[in-house]
Amino acid sequence: MQESVFDENVDYLYQVQTDLEAVEQLKKEMNEYKIQEKNLKKSIASEEKSIQDEIAQTIKRRKNEIEKVYDDQIDANKAKSRAVWNKRDKAKSKRIGERVSYETSELAEENRQLQVEMRTLFKAQHIPSFCRSGYFYALFMTKRAWEIPVLILTILAAYIGIPLIVYLICAGSVFKNNADKLPLGCTLIVSVVLFVITFIYVLMINLIKIRHYDTLLDGRQIRDEIAANKRQMKAIRNKINKDKDDSQYGLDKYDDKLAELENELAAISAEKQDAMTVFESETKQVLTNEVNDRRLGHLESMKERLDTLEENMAVLDEDIQNSLLAVANNYGAILGKEFCTPERVADLISLMEDGTADTVSEAIAAYKGAG
Repeated sequence: MQESVFDENVDYLYQVQTDLEAVEQLKKEMNEYKIQEKNLKKSIASEEKSIQDEIAQTIKRRKNEIEKVYDDQIDANKAKSRAVWNKRDKAKSKRIGERVSYETSELAEENRQLQVEMRTLFKAQHIPSFCRSGYFYALFMTKRAWEIPVLILTILAAYIGIPLIVYLICAGSVFKNNADKLPLGCTLIVSVVLFVITFIYVLMINLIKIRHYDTLLDGRQIRDEIAANKRQMKAIRNKINKDKDDSQYGLDKYDDKLAELENELAAISAEKQDAMTVFESETKQVLTNEVNDRRLGHLESMKERLDTLEENMAVLDEDIQNSLLAVANNYGAILGKEFCTPERVADLISLMEDGTADTVSEAIAAYKGAG
């Protein structure tokens, strides 16, 4: 029997190599287990998230479906209410119009008679019909506030606007090729235009205003009475429009229908609230259970595989620790940590197989010498 393992032959190293490779194989298996564990945990997390997402989506979809059923009924109810309100407003407007016509009928008839009276009066005096207009009175018998700006604007148009237009036309066409005659020519033409305007205005004063002054005064009085009646009619109309009492317009059938629709809306809203309460307290859990019953089996199967894998890893880890301890006890103390690797032992075996060394100690010495 040899005195020391350093005197052993290559068979000793074969045994060492076998034991070290066994440890490495266990480590390789452990690495594969860790990869499987990582992938399995990732799959479990993904499956759990997928289940939660499906539960959330299912609950949301079912809740939206229930809400839509009631919301459609509510929208239909509101559409009916709007239609009834529109009909009610039209009926009220019509009856307000009828009330306005009724309460202003006497004033309207009085204005009609005044207009006939004024028309007859002017016709009897052979006064042109345009003399009954408000514009004529604004120009020739100015009295009211609104007639003053009409008169001013007319004067500005007649004595500034029209001459300016005439001047521009003359400058752009008549005297276009005779620039030296432009000032004198345009001045004469504009003067003629101003003269014609003034002549017509004075002629109207002499032929109509002075000659028929009393008749025009009567016409002014008639117009004032008509205007007063119109103001009174406007006041009546405004008073009627501001009246909040709808009872006199016969709108009961519309109000009854609106009340019925309002009660129906309240009932639908209450039913919706009850349905949502039941959904939150019962239906949501039923939907959750349905998804869990369908998918938790696969998830539990993966978790069981993970538990089994972790148990195998624990056993394998214990084997690795025991094997490492055995290698350290059997070979580490003798060969040293440096030569307790499969690669170094393979190098020593190669030195002994090719005849460089006959014993382990010679192989170690040769390896160190070569290194």
